[in-house]
Amino acid sequence: MYNDLLLNRIVAAAPIDDADERVQELIDEIEELKSLLSPEAQALISDLRPRIVTDDVYEEMDERSSLGERMADKLSTLAGSWRFIIFFCILMAVWISINAYMGAEAFDPFPFILLNLALSTLAALQAPVILMSQNRQAAKDRAVAQNDYQVNLKNEVEIADLHRKIDTLTDALTMQTRLVNALVEARRKELSATVRAMESTRIHNGNGLTVE
Repeated sequence: MYNDLLLNRIVAAAPIDDADERVQELIDEIEELKSLLSPEAQALISDLRPRIVTDDVYEEMDERSSLGERMADKLSTLAGSWRFIIFFCILMAVWISINAYMGAEAFDPFPFILLNLALSTLAALQAPVILMSQNRQAAKDRAVAQNDYQVNLKNEVEIADLHRKIDTLTDALTMQTRLVNALVEARRKELSATVRAMESTRIHNGNGLTVE
């Protein structure tokens, strides 16, 4: 556990771009391998193991986003809420009521051309803002998918390495079990031979005493 933390600190001390590029290079090399149990795969796995591939994609993209992109996200969030719908409906009702009450002296008499112009302008500006926010969300989704792929690939190679180690331990345990069984069998035969020799000696001694 301490070694893993130490390796993580060493990796964290390196430039982020270099670490990310090295992780991507290792992943690309692993993808080209036909077997995860080959010596080449083990070398790549050993190099990839101390490197962290899990990343908070949303936080990283938010840190690199521009002021316009952040404003687009906030406006899209506001425009897609019930607060905006209720506020806009109240504003339209007040606008229409005031102009209807003022009659001929209204600043926007029926059929409320100024209101229609404001609504058209709002729709024309709102659409590209929503598209910008959707494009950013799509980019985030692609980045999350790529990060999930890297995490899954690292998990796969780690599991394959664990299977290799377990198979090695199983083979070693099997050999040790066979060796122990052979030793037990040899010891059993040795004890049986000793017991037979002792019985033979006891019978021979008994026969000698009988003859006298």
